[in-house]
Amino acid sequence: MGTVILIGTVAIVVAIVGCFFIWRLDASRAEEVEHTPPPRQAGPALEGRAATPPRPIDP
Repeated sequence: MGTVILIGTVAIVVAIVGCFFIWRLDASRAEEVEHTPPPRQAGPALEGRAATPPRPIDP
């Protein structure tokens, strides 16, 4: 009976520590993405395009 309680307790502790570890990895990745600047768009490639007026919603 003691072995079952020990295994159950260890399983719960491992689950809690694992969830915390995964949560920290996710939070650190979110911070990294938040601080990453958006990619710069190339200026000369966009200059050659003709500006098209917006189309009306109603037909």
